[in-house]
Amino acid sequence: MSDSRRGFTLLELILAMSALALIAAICYGAFHLGIRAVERGEVAVVTAQRLRVASDVLIRQIKSTVAYAACNDDAETYPYFFGTATSMSFITAAGLEGGGGLTRVAYQLVEGPTRLVMAESSRFSAPSLGREGLQPPTDRTAVLLDNFKSLRFQYMMNDGVDSEWRDEWDSYEEEMLPAAVRVLIEGLPGIELDTWGQEIPLMLISGDNVGETGDDEIIGCHSEGEENGQQGAPPG
Repeated sequence: MSDSRRGFTLLELILAMSALALIAAICYGAFHLGIRAVERGEVAVVTAQRLRVASDVLIRQIKSTVAYAACNDDAETYPYFFGTATSMSFITAAGLEGGGGLTRVAYQLVEGPTRLVMAESSRFSAPSLGREGLQPPTDRTAVLLDNFKSLRFQYMMNDGVDSEWRDEWDSYEEEMLPAAVRVLIEGLPGIELDTWGQEIPLMLISGDNVGETGDDEIIGCHSEGEENGQQGAPPG
């Protein structure tokens, strides 16, 4: 009598093992893609939250820009606002600590790693503003945003007829404040857009010549001897 019991052939074993390996690879790939999708979603949520906080601060402070007078060496006054592609400094009525006073604020792009640093100071006067220029205040500093590739500020020049965006702003040369500030950020993790942008108008703008500040709108310029008694506040 012949033995009816039979085992698997070598070919059958190879085919079964190959099918098992293929199924395992498909399952691992799907699991790995799922984990990466979750991680990307978490990064996108964190980035969106931090970007919202940073943009809220920028919008509130830029819209609340005050035409506080700075003085040059010839005692000429001009509304204090200086900006470059990677930094800007101005006087705002919307300091982070509140209290209703005016605050000198400065934004600076810092490398290694790339981050946007904000500094505030309530101690300033027209003579000191004219001498200090773009030197950032040091009373209070904070990292407003990080983990991005690049950031650029731009400033709108509007003379009532034509308008253009500039990479620098010197209010002493222009004799006016910019009409708006544009913030462009590249390389935000989790954000589908290559470049995120926000255009923020200055709420102080009025009249036909948008962006220009008349002499009656500029808070007075004090002499050097009055500096200590007038820091951070307009004259009474």
